[in-house]
Amino acid sequence: MSLEMGKELIATRAIIVVDGRVLLGKRGRGIGQNQFALIGGKPDDGETPEEAIVREVREETGFELKNPVLWIEESNDKTIPGQTWHTYYFLGEVGGELKLKEDEVPEVIYIGADDLSNVDIAFNHREILGRYFLARRNI
Repeated sequence: MSLEMGKELIATRAIIVVDGRVLLGKRGRGIGQNQFALIGGKPDDGETPEEAIVREVREETGFELKNPVLWIEESNDKTIPGQTWHTYYFLGEVGGELKLKEDEVPEVIYIGADDLSNVDIAFNHREILGRYFLARRNI
């Protein structure tokens, strides 16, 4: 696993489902700017992945992520050349009202499996969402 200044490169992402569709946020800055991605980010020092995803969802969307459940985790070196990120993908219910942190997430959309090829999606999130929708179909 890659280290950045002595730390693992860890990210958390939330698969937030409303009426069968997954919420994606448009990235307001950084890598993947102006592309859509799953909500999430990096843990702060001392924070568990579960704590990080709850905080990130609250900060970026205003939603409260309740009972996050780890769906999958994976390591990926395709997003940023020379870096391997270990990413935790959580499922969970949300409550509250949408209130975007617009410098980070200026817009959100909800997509279904049929929308995957029509949306500019950052990182490897198109592949992850394809796996999610396939798993849902096979239940």
